[in-house]
Order: sequence, then C-alpha cells, then structure tokens
Amino acid sequence: MFYPKTPFLGKAALLESEILKVHSAALPQLLPWLCQTPRTTTYRVNTLHSSVTEFKQKLESILSFKYGPAAPKVYGLPELPEILCIAPLDSTTVAAYDDTHKQIIVDTSCGAALLRGAHIYAPGVLAMETGTQLRELVNVFADLPGKCKRGTTTRYECEQKIFLGVGEVLMQRHQLYNNTEQAPTGIAVQMKWNMSGVPALGDLSSEAAMLQNLPSIVCVRVLAPQPGERILDMCAAPGNKTSHIAELMRNEGIVIALDNSASRLRAMQSKLEHYSCIVCHHFDATKACHVDASPESNRPPFPPNSFDRILLDAPCSGLGNRPQLCCSIKQPKVLESYPHIQRRLMTQAVQLLRPGGVLVYSTCTVTEAECEELVAWTLRKFPQLQLVEATPKLGAAALPLPELSPTLCELLQRFGPDLDTVGFFIAKFQKL
Repeated sequence: MFYPKTPFLGKAALLESEILKVHSAALPQLLPWLCQTPRTTTYRVNTLHSSVTEFKQKLESILSFKYGPAAPKVYGLPELPEILCIAPLDSTTVAAYDDTHKQIIVDTSCGAALLRGAHIYAPGVLAMETGTQLRELVNVFADLPGKCKRGTTTRYECEQKIFLGVGEVLMQRHQLYNNTEQAPTGIAVQMKWNMSGVPALGDLSSEAAMLQNLPSIVCVRVLAPQPGERILDMCAAPGNKTSHIAELMRNEGIVIALDNSASRLRAMQSKLEHYSCIVCHHFDATKACHVDASPESNRPPFPPNSFDRILLDAPCSGLGNRPQLCCSIKQPKVLESYPHIQRRLMTQAVQLLRPGGVLVYSTCTVTEAECEELVAWTLRKFPQLQLVEATPKLGAAALPLPELSPTLCELLQRFGPDLDTVGFFIAKFQKL
C-alpha cells in the first residue's frame, strides 16, 4: 500500500524516453514532474457576466466556510486580469492516515481528478466495503493496476493501491450498485482533504467563471482576439477556449467553432449558448478550406484567406496531463500518428488565414514531435509564416533543436518542469 506525500506514477505509467522522444536533458525532471499534482487551482472569470472582484469574494467565502483560519489565499495575475488562483493548503491541514476508516476504491482517472480538488462522482467508485454508512469518513485509494472489480464488497487488498485522502460518504452501496438500467449520478463521496494539498472544492464552474488550466487561458491571450474580427477555432471541444475567445471579443464579431465529434460538440452547446457571436459546426477541420466555397457563408468549408485569427489547439497525445497516476504506454505507431494529423490541420489553417493574420498552435503534450518539431516543419513548409513572440509569457522557452535557433526558441512557450501547471505548448505565427 502506498500513501506518499506526492503521488507518483506506478511502474505501468513510466513513459519510456524512446517513446516520448523528448530532449534527453529534460527527462530527469520531466518524469517526476508528470507524476506530481499541479497545486494551484485556476478559474477564468467571465467578465461579460460577472466581475473578478465578485467571484473572488465568492471563492473566499467558500474557502473560509470550509477551512476557517487555514483557508488558502485567492489572488490574481497581472498578465491575465480575468484569472483567479487558489493557493494550496498549508501542509498542517492534511490529517494523518487513519486505518480504522473503511476504504473506497476509485480508478486512476478519478484519482487524478480527486488530487486536483474534485469530489468523487458515482461512476468513479469501483468498490465500497459492506456496511459503509452515510456520512461516514472513508479512506480513498486509487487502484493502480486496474484489477479491482466494480462492486467489490470486501476490503481490496493490493500492494499497488495508492492512498489519496479522506472523504465523507453521500451514497451507499445499494445506490451505487443496484443493477438498474439507469446508472447512478451525482457526488458519491465528498472529499474532506487529499494528499496533494489542493482545496477539495469540486468544480465551482458556472456562467460567472470556469475552472480551467492556466496554460489554456494563456493560449487564448496569446491569440489576442479583438472585437469585430472573424476567428476560427479549428478543434473547439470542449469549448473552454472558444468561450474565452468570445469574452475577449466582448461577444462582437464571429467565432466559427469546428469539431469532428458530434457528441463532443453537443456536450459543449450549453456552455456556449450565451454567446451570440459563436457559430458551431460538426465538421472535419482537415477539410475546412475549399477554393470554391462561398465567401459569404459561415458554414464550412471556407475559401482561402477567410479568417483574421485561427486557433489550432490540435488533437495530441495528451502526455502533459498531470498527475498521471497510471497510464497505458502508448505504442510508437499511435504517438507517431499525431504529428500527421497536426500537419494536415496546419496546412488547412495556413490557407484559411488572411495575410497579416495570426495563427496560434497549441497542444497539451510534452513530446518534441508534436511541439518543437511541428513548429520547425511549419516554418520549412510555409515560408509565408513568421514565428512571433507568444505573449503574455508565463511558460518557459522551447527545447532546443538544430532547426530552431535560441532566438526562435525564446518566442515559443513550453509549460514543463519547475512550473505548477499541466504540460502545454504554444506557438504563435503571423502570415506575411
């Protein structure tokens, strides 16, 4: 049984260097960093609906009620005026492990969310001991090897389960495993505290503000959308960046949001319905440009030179997500497939961007092939594109490559070790 202060990757989650293809100098820092939890929680305030001051007061009130004098600080960042950060809890607020509590087992995906401040929803509970009562405090463990059978009634004995924290039971066994056609929903276990020290608040997202990773917020600020512009979000789901674009445009202009998944597009509709400037389409962005398309239409495909700014937040391997409690090693062929789709999307984006327009490319991964190498390929393939500085600059410079000079590396942003964020990459181009 593991219960370290900093949850770590299990043996099955160690990402081999030859598969990751990251710079060798970064590996000693990268792997431990990927298994740690970002400890700062960030909310992006919708300034069209609320004020930063109002939402800050709300957060401070909730934290004060839950933690009293030990409530963590809520603060802003001058580079991102719409953001509020919640600091981690002081280490003294983490209670000692108590083996007298019954145990709850969750999968590693649920466990990772829990360490970032989430509560446990019904589908995430793999096992609960018989006799567990409502409002009872329980120890929560993640099943690293993935061998726990759903609905297990006895204590799950496993050397590779990891202790995550303590929660309060809000649903009993018969509610979770009643074998009815309708799966249970809602919070099953409300976390009291977790091992990461991130405040256990759940997701407080509403029309007033959205829980969002810091680099994703930086990404849209780098795009710098302006009121009245025509902007394309090529791979829009789940819609968080799309709504941020609309807010920075003050809901004036037009934002075309494309995604090739109908289900993901439906899921984000409620999030975007308050913005009159956003038009969503279920469409494959690798076919978004067509020379015979109507220049007057807001439906894809579109003619060349149609957009003032384009966000290409590309499909990627997602290896920047933290913490990675356990993950299946992706086969080289799978990892190698991502740059191919990224290049196809980039080719469409360059055609769709008007001269003088801005294109931002981003990924939530750490591989060179999907980040720095993709930028080098783009500059070779499209001489009409110029790399410009991605500001505001909250990330570090890119990893060095033979094709990218130190000057060009400084224009890019890589969120990696020594930063309290998820792994992320941002590049900003301008079409000459």
